[in-house]
Amino acid sequence: MLEAPNWYARKYNSVVARTRESDPDAEFHIQQIGAQRHASRLATIDYGDAFVLDLQDKGGIAMSGAINDNALTAVFLWGEGTTFNGQRSEVPRLRVIGPGTEFNLEMPGSYRLMRIGLRGSALDSLRTTSASQLDRLNWLMPGVHEQRFAPATELELQRKLLRTVGYAEAAARRNYDLSAGLAVAASEAGAALAQVLSRTEGPPARSLGSGDRRDIVDATLAILETKPHGPVSVSAVCGILGVGERTLERAFQERLGVNPRAYERERRLRAAHGLILTEGDRLSITDIAMSFSFWHLGRFAGAYSALFGCSPSETRRRIWGHGPQDLMDVVEPAGVGRIRT
Repeated sequence: MLEAPNWYARKYNSVVARTRESDPDAEFHIQQIGAQRHASRLATIDYGDAFVLDLQDKGGIAMSGAINDNALTAVFLWGEGTTFNGQRSEVPRLRVIGPGTEFNLEMPGSYRLMRIGLRGSALDSLRTTSASQLDRLNWLMPGVHEQRFAPATELELQRKLLRTVGYAEAAARRNYDLSAGLAVAASEAGAALAQVLSRTEGPPARSLGSGDRRDIVDATLAILETKPHGPVSVSAVCGILGVGERTLERAFQERLGVNPRAYERERRLRAAHGLILTEGDRLSITDIAMSFSFWHLGRFAGAYSALFGCSPSETRRRIWGHGPQDLMDVVEPAGVGRIRT
């Protein structure tokens, strides 16, 4: 029989206080960068083969370390100016970090980090899957795996993770014994991640023989990063890079499996989704949509629903409960992308 879950939900007003916490799946070092006052909220649950963590921070932080050799972790990390192993990380996107992988994070401002970790029999099951299905991506290899996951799949993992840490926060706030609920929720979150990894195919074979197209995509992504809140014209990108639109589209299809216009719009939709996760209790969906240059609210709702499998207002309600009154509740097409219980 498994022991009761280890968990806590705490707030910190200094980096020094944060450094006293340990992590069952990783070794790490934290230091403050910049002069901004630090404030954070952290909740974790450690139970059986699963570890769940949710962190919201304000104040410049740099973190370096490595995942333990007997653990795997899946991470959502995003915030303005945030970098993950030198790459900008300003929208929530699932990364899978294999055992033994080193990491370096810089979060100069406000950011959010959400994790689900696996070890023990959960990893043994993935090993069996990897051995029997060689066409699958081997998640247990060291490295940061950034395979494209379906956004609806990512949303479901986020919901399970937030449900789990919600139990921890309720237990801390009300001084309740919620060990049973914590154990079930952590197990469900771990099982959901294991299922996603076991059924996700590895990246298809690419025909990128030369580095030219890879360089074109990398340069385009760098241009998109300069305008995180607004659309970027594909023709303008082609003019800057001196390439034709057909060349740019082929490069994106070969490397990312999507055309540049779709990628640019998906990036802003993911950024809007990240703001719903962090500020959905305070901001209306209308304000969030417009902050990322989605001026036609009905089209925004339809595009978001097509990507995530539910409407933006439904996402907010399921994560935050009832949010502020919103024009989006009026303009969203009835029944579009609704998740029914």
